[in-house]
Amino acid sequence: MKKYAICGFSIRGIAQYVIPLIGKPELPEYGDFSKYGKVVAALDVDVERIKTFNERQHTSIQAYGHDEFERMVKETKPDAVIITSPDRTHAEYIIMALKHNLDVIVEKPMTISGKQAVEVIEAEKKSKGKIRVAFNMRYQPAHKYIRKMIMEGALGKIVNVELIHNLDTYHGPSYFERWNRKRDISGGLSIHKSCHEFDLMNWFIDDVPEEIFSFGGLNYFGPNSVFNPQKKTKKKLSKKEIKERCPYYRKWNPETVPLPESKHMQIYKDTFNLPYKVQYPEELYIYDEDIDIEDTYSAVIKYKKGITLTYSFNASTPWEGYILGINGTGGRIEAVHYFAPDRCPFPVSERHTITYIPLFGTRQVHDIPVATGGHGGADHVIKHDLFVKETEESKKLGICAGSMAGAYAVAIGEGVWKSVKSGNPIKVSEILK
Repeated sequence: MKKYAICGFSIRGIAQYVIPLIGKPELPEYGDFSKYGKVVAALDVDVERIKTFNERQHTSIQAYGHDEFERMVKETKPDAVIITSPDRTHAEYIIMALKHNLDVIVEKPMTISGKQAVEVIEAEKKSKGKIRVAFNMRYQPAHKYIRKMIMEGALGKIVNVELIHNLDTYHGPSYFERWNRKRDISGGLSIHKSCHEFDLMNWFIDDVPEEIFSFGGLNYFGPNSVFNPQKKTKKKLSKKEIKERCPYYRKWNPETVPLPESKHMQIYKDTFNLPYKVQYPEELYIYDEDIDIEDTYSAVIKYKKGITLTYSFNASTPWEGYILGINGTGGRIEAVHYFAPDRCPFPVSERHTITYIPLFGTRQVHDIPVATGGHGGADHVIKHDLFVKETEESKKLGICAGSMAGAYAVAIGEGVWKSVKSGNPIKVSEILK
């Protein structure tokens, strides 16, 4: 049985890795992988989170501070490390784990910069340990189907890709009242959030990015937001008063509105509502002065084979999901995916369809089974590849992602925000030196 140590006792880490590995019959939707591995240790800046979890779940996971990695490894001797801490710490923990020849499972993004990505790749070359990046979007049934269609030649030579990615007025603001709102911690949403989509596109077209050009800005959040109640009065408002007058809060106020929350956004708060005394010593809100990332992007990415990707991102829209189009010499694939249909302000079909239109043929509509569970059913399936063994389907489609995939997704995200700041195109070779 493999022994795991968790770096970062986040809700994501608990729900996706800890609960499945300790086995909780009352939470069957997370899966039971306890016969394949066990959690022997966890570290976090808020050590009380681990201790409180042990008390509530009757577990005995060894607890360590965020700077006690070496002691944790020496005392508990894990076989692998799972990293679910704030993004800026990923590279540090990956490199320390590799120096001990430990395998690494890391949540996206692998790092927050190309420089860190290069350091990680160099460390992996010198180690017996291997890196797996948990790009769960590859595992969604619709995405596997698209990948298979492309591999079978449905599109011929791919020419370009169009992707519009929306976060709704509930999910989008959540990034701006957490650590994600600081570039030196998250890399910005073009890395922290968009690396999901960038990796997915890289995987679909089986190519590597070369150059990025983009525009973007902070339009919905931050102190200059048109929605900031403070801008409408000369009186200095408290955080409480700002919240009460804020249209985002008023729409989703849990005291007045029954929240149709997905488990991705609210994973059993009663069970996982653990203390954050160190990480969040004061209340944060979406209009604070220290927000220094963008909430809107329009980008063009050029790939080595000549394929181009146009990417639009908004962190505050009426509905959440994406609109995708992939064009090739053989035809076009189209897909619209609603990530949070229960929060959508209009009726959404429960069917998940992929439309294929041959260049000189009749349109075909393919129905894809709708999977349940986090990230469109991907969260459960990926755990089999991570904890048991890689499935034949995963091998055939090339689903499992390593350090190079992680690096290219980060490089596009860094190129996006750097192009916004400079007004110039950015070459990936400058980021991944």
